[in-house]
Amino acid sequence: MVLPAPHASPTPTSPAPHAPGWRGTLAVFTTAFLFLLSLEALLRRHAPGAWRFQAWDSERMMQTLSLRELRDEPLRSLWYLHIQPPLLDVFRATLAQLHRSLDGAALVDAVDRWTYVAWAGLFALTTTLVYRWLHQLAGRTTALVGAGVSALHPGALAFATLLDGTLASAAAFLWFCHELWRFHRNQGSIARLAAASLVLFYLRSIFQWPFFPLVALSLLLMRVPLRQVARYLALAALLAGPYVLKQQVLFGTPMTSTFDGLNFCRAIGLGEPDLGAVKLPPGVLPTSLPPPERAAVLRVEEKLGGHFNYNQLDYLRYSVGLKYVCRQALLTRPLSATLASFVENAALYGQPSSRYQPNALVDALPWRAPLDTVFSWPVLAVLLFAVGLGAARRVKGRDAWLGTAGLALPALFVLAVSIVFEKGENMRFKYFLEPVLIVFLCSECSRLAARVLARPSASASAAPDGPLAR
Repeated sequence: MVLPAPHASPTPTSPAPHAPGWRGTLAVFTTAFLFLLSLEALLRRHAPGAWRFQAWDSERMMQTLSLRELRDEPLRSLWYLHIQPPLLDVFRATLAQLHRSLDGAALVDAVDRWTYVAWAGLFALTTTLVYRWLHQLAGRTTALVGAGVSALHPGALAFATLLDGTLASAAAFLWFCHELWRFHRNQGSIARLAAASLVLFYLRSIFQWPFFPLVALSLLLMRVPLRQVARYLALAALLAGPYVLKQQVLFGTPMTSTFDGLNFCRAIGLGEPDLGAVKLPPGVLPTSLPPPERAAVLRVEEKLGGHFNYNQLDYLRYSVGLKYVCRQALLTRPLSATLASFVENAALYGQPSSRYQPNALVDALPWRAPLDTVFSWPVLAVLLFAVGLGAARRVKGRDAWLGTAGLALPALFVLAVSIVFEKGENMRFKYFLEPVLIVFLCSECSRLAARVLARPSASASAAPDGPLAR
C-alpha cells in the first residue's frame, strides 16, 4: 500500500481539489444514514428471530461486560474491566443507565436497538469522511463514487449491524489516517492526531501503548519537527498513561486487554489449551489481584442470557497461563509450524470481511458477490499491487520515500497484528483497513482515468510528484 508523498503539489494542468462545503458533507451524511436505516427496514423480514440481522446480541460478545452490571455498578464495573479497552462499554453503560427500569432480555433489546441507530451514524460518518478525503484528493465526482462504494460495501453493512466495536474501530482508523495524511498538506494538527490515536487506544485492543511510539516514528519519517513529535508523545502519555498504570497495578499487565494469551495461542495454532494438563511453574499466575468482592464483574460467571463472563478473575488467571504455554511452544516446537500457522491466518485475512458471521441483511444484497470479490484475495492484492506500483513510480527522492513509508507504517502495523496475533476472525480485522483502501484505490483509479482521457499534449506535461498527493 503506497500513500501520499510529502510536500506534494498539484499537477500544473489542473487546480488542486479542495474540501467540500458543509452542504455537500451534510447531504452525504444524511443520505448514508437514511440509506442504512431504510435498508434495515426493507430487509427486516429476513432477520432471524426478532429483529437483529446477526444472531448475536451484545451480551454474547466475548469483549463486553454484562448490561446488568453496567446498569447497577457502572463506574465500578468499568474500573475493573480488563478484557478490552473501555470505550465500547462506556457507551453501553450510558444506554443501560437510560433504561434502568428494564431488566433481562428487555434491557438487552433496548440497548441493542439504540446501538443499531448509533452504528448507523458511524456508518454515515465513515462514508462522509471517505467523501471528504477523496474530494480533497480527486474532486467531487471521484468523491461521490468512493462514498457510494463505501456505503454499498458488504463489510461495512455487516459491521454496521454487528453489535461490537469493529465499525467504530474502522471509522476511528480512517480518521487517524486522514489526520496523518494532512501533515503532507501542511495542515497537520498534533492535537487532532493525538485525539484520533487515543480513541483507537481506548476502543480497540490492537492499539496498545506501543502504537504511540510507532506513530511518533511515522511523524519523524515525514520530517515533522521533533518538538511536535515530543508534544504528541506527551499528550499520549498524559491521557493514556494513567490507564496503563491502573491496569498494571490492578491486573499485573500494562495492556488494555487480557485476551492476549488466548489470541497468541490461537494465532500459532495451539487453539485453546487445557491448563489442567499443564504444570505451571511457581510465579506464573498473578497473586495480587483485586478481591472478587470489589465488583460483580470480577466474580459472576454469567452475563444476561447465560453467556460466559470473561472478565471474571478465573479467566484472567487462565489467560496468564496461556501466555506461558504460548512462550514454551514458541521455544520448543519447529519454527516451520509457527510460520505455517501464520500462512493460514493470512489466508483467513484474505477472505471477504462480510463473511465473518452470517448476516441476514448482507446475505440479501444483490451486489454482495462482486464487491466481496473485489475486497478479497486475490483480486484485492492484484489491485493494490497494480495501483501501488504506478503510485510508487511517482515517488521521487529519499524524503518522499521516507514520507510515504511514514504514512504506510500504521496500516502495515494493523495488517501484521491482524495476521500474527489472531486466528479465526482475521477477515473481520481486515475491515479496519478497508475504508482507507477505498480512498487509495479510488484516488489512484481517478488519476489513471484522467491520464487515459487526457490529450496527448497534456500527457506529455510534467507528471505529479507523489501518489494521493493532489
